[in-house]
Amino acid sequence: MKTILYSILGLLITASTFAQQPSDEEIKKSNAFLRFSPTEVNLGSIVVDDVDENTGSIEIDVHNDGAVPLILNQVTACCGTRVTDWPRQPIAPGKKGTVKVHFRVSPTPQRISRTVTVQSNAGNGNVQKIAILGEVTLPKAQNEVRLP
Repeated sequence: MKTILYSILGLLITASTFAQQPSDEEIKKSNAFLRFSPTEVNLGSIVVDDVDENTGSIEIDVHNDGAVPLILNQVTACCGTRVTDWPRQPIAPGKKGTVKVHFRVSPTPQRISRTVTVQSNAGNGNVQKIAILGEVTLPKAQNEVRLP
């Protein structure tokens, strides 16, 4: 009897694991749908001499591709990155808002890796993150190693 019970329980767990998730198109029909533009901010390779106070100023567009207004509940950033502005009013279907962030980039060789987190009422995920990546490098002449 226990074997039959465990077998049925195992089948139910397996069936629920493989249950279909709604497609993005289905989610868009009845929910807000958050999309970032760009999907990842890549600053690329920045030479030390080109770093200035605006190097860490980034704007990220937040699009509502759904059928109901998108409400951003909270927008935060990590490790010394400051969110300077974000839409406080609902973003209507088909419209966009802009999230502005700023972080200090020191003029020394380093990798840039920051994250902005958006909490919202989006049907495709209440908490979504966008990465900000890049690298500060020495000028090419200073990168070359000279052999005797």
